[in-house]
Amino acid sequence: MMYGYNWGSSGMPWAGRFSGLGYPSSSFGFWMMIGLVVLVTGAIVLLVVSSRKKHIRANEDIEALAIIKRRYAKGELTNEDFQRMKRDLM
Repeated sequence: MMYGYNWGSSGMPWAGRFSGLGYPSSSFGFWMMIGLVVLVTGAIVLLVVSSRKKHIRANEDIEALAIIKRRYAKGELTNEDFQRMKRDLM
């Protein structure tokens, strides 16, 4: 007999209540694993959303700069106004 192991129905040993991250065979271990999955999923979602917002913001800045360049080229803005707006965007 091997001490410290329980033999499962498939003939493979499993460590019983003392395996993994804190008693996965109990209801506490089940909820701990569910919590871990929720935390990891939440972290991934936050990273994706944050990345998209930065990308959108960069595109808006590029578009705004193109608009003030066109306005400057048409003569609607003075050089001082153009430089101030450009500095505000950067």
